[in-house]
Amino acid sequence: MQEGLFFLILKGIAMGGLVVTFISFAFPQLFKKDNIVDDNSKSPQSNINDPSFSSAVKSHYNRLLLQVLNLVKIVNPDFSAAIYMVDIENDGFTCQEKTLSDFSDFIENKNEIISAIVKTSNSSIFKKNKKNEGWENILGTKTWRGSESLLGFPILYSGNVVGFLLVYTDHFSSIQNRDQNIIEKLSQFVSHGMEDLEQMESLMVDNYFNARIANLFDQLEVKSDESELFQSIRVLCRAFFQYDKLTIVLSAEDKNKGMIKLVDGLHDDIDEGEEFHIQNTLHGLVIQDGKTICSNEWFEDFPEMNRFKPGDNRDFNFMSVLSVPLKFNNETIGAITMERLKSRIYSDSDVRLLELLCGTVSSILNWQQEYKKVHLTSIHDGLTGLLNHKAFLDRFEEEISRAGRFNQMLGLVVLDLDKFKLVNDNYGHLYGDYVLREVAKVINENVRVIDIVGRYGGEEFAVLLVNTDIKECLPLAQRIVKSIAEKTFLEGGIAVKITISAGMAGFPHHAEKVRSLIAKADKAMYETKAQGGNDVTIALEM
Repeated sequence: MQEGLFFLILKGIAMGGLVVTFISFAFPQLFKKDNIVDDNSKSPQSNINDPSFSSAVKSHYNRLLLQVLNLVKIVNPDFSAAIYMVDIENDGFTCQEKTLSDFSDFIENKNEIISAIVKTSNSSIFKKNKKNEGWENILGTKTWRGSESLLGFPILYSGNVVGFLLVYTDHFSSIQNRDQNIIEKLSQFVSHGMEDLEQMESLMVDNYFNARIANLFDQLEVKSDESELFQSIRVLCRAFFQYDKLTIVLSAEDKNKGMIKLVDGLHDDIDEGEEFHIQNTLHGLVIQDGKTICSNEWFEDFPEMNRFKPGDNRDFNFMSVLSVPLKFNNETIGAITMERLKSRIYSDSDVRLLELLCGTVSSILNWQQEYKKVHLTSIHDGLTGLLNHKAFLDRFEEEISRAGRFNQMLGLVVLDLDKFKLVNDNYGHLYGDYVLREVAKVINENVRVIDIVGRYGGEEFAVLLVNTDIKECLPLAQRIVKSIAEKTFLEGGIAVKITISAGMAGFPHHAEKVRSLIAKADKAMYETKAQGGNDVTIALEM
């Protein structure tokens, strides 16, 4: 019986396991033993005895660290990175993941560089000094040139440094302020999740149920689409709550509106993807006030309110409602609402469990949004806004793999500005940056939405034309070359005309590997330059 005491107890245990699973999905690094900052504190891992659950948590944790390190590499291909967490028993820090084998597996607390990192909450840069103090313990013995540099980014938990993100480069000149700012956000990315988890330690309950629910999230990770998270919430809410309609709403860009993200149950009144004005609506009230609503006759408690649209409180006879806000940093970002047609109020247990669930979902949503922001920033060139070199190559690999599977063609166009060095020498780098930004705009204006554009090098650009034969690419490449030649680059009283040279190669006509295609297109581009530039050359056939 669903109203019986045994069912309510089982439901409470299950929902506790559900929330813990959400935590392990969003912030798995807190379950790692190395993260303990207090000798007398009890490790959350001591409560996790089931092997399958431990395996799932460890898998999420490792994937998160690898994603962070991959983003560092995207920010700057010259960077290598490692993440270390405190190891109290051995009085130092243990490496969790690294992209360069030279990084030591363990570094002592007394290391001069590490001591400097953990004494501050800000990032630090260390250039190689003649005494080599601390460097060998971090990167091993090697021949030092004196240009090497390390960047240290502390990872905080409850205001304490519990680890750090370490970035190494062979030459200090490769470190840009923009790169440092992005990577600092990556270290905060880890820190924020740890802070959120501090409030949730009491939720470690029944291990067996944790293991069962953990399987639902085994395929989810921080970079997953939020719709996957919502679908998992739907499955779990169906199991643990009784309702006739479940609605998840997030605040829209226009803060006066809400966006329907998920509907389970009746769809006739409003459906997923629709927006509504939150003013004077039941589903908007909890977003405006930031307080839980629980009523079995809501239209009497809030007679002036509609549900979503004017008049719909009479069209749909929902009686009972439980609506809980989704919050982050004291700001309401949405709500999860359950409604019943019958006048049967939701229990205190329902309210408590849904509030716990909403608190965790809020953290996950914020975690995902922060990841997206950092990821978008890290894969784009800071000057032109185009994909950077590594991100373009990653997309190229994806598209060539897809084209091979579906027997499609690709066209690659490599473009390089003619005599661009003279522009920088005669008018300065600021004017040169202006020219590069304008050229990027011209290229973007002449390609399709599905095509991929990247800044491949200093004044070199690349365009990947999806599902297009090489012969069909020629008019587009010629149009770009002509548009740039006809444009007057006017800025700060300086007017300059400039041309660009292009080379083309196609998959699978000229080559079937990314590097081979780039080499052929590059060679064709230099043939254009040898003939005076301002033209397009197609690579020779295989």
